[in-house]
Amino acid sequence: MRQKIGTAINPRLLYRARAFADQKQKHLNEIIEEALEQYLTRGKKKTGEGLPSVVRSTKGSIPAPVDLVKKVLEEEDFFEV
Repeated sequence: MRQKIGTAINPRLLYRARAFADQKQKHLNEIIEEALEQYLTRGKKKTGEGLPSVVRSTKGSIPAPVDLVKKVLEEEDFFEV
């Protein structure tokens, strides 16, 4: 359930947020919620919580040509113990 809040905001910032919402064809509250969520998620990353955006956006395998993989596998092991 959503909860109403009251706050004061810079008029120029509010104008820009409304224009952005119109451009994206979204309600202003959606834009504000998304921005707040992104802000709070970034705060978690700085404290070590959550996945950094680079990890999240590149998760999974990275496609590589078969010949490149074979070449890498044939190289000498330089991490020997």
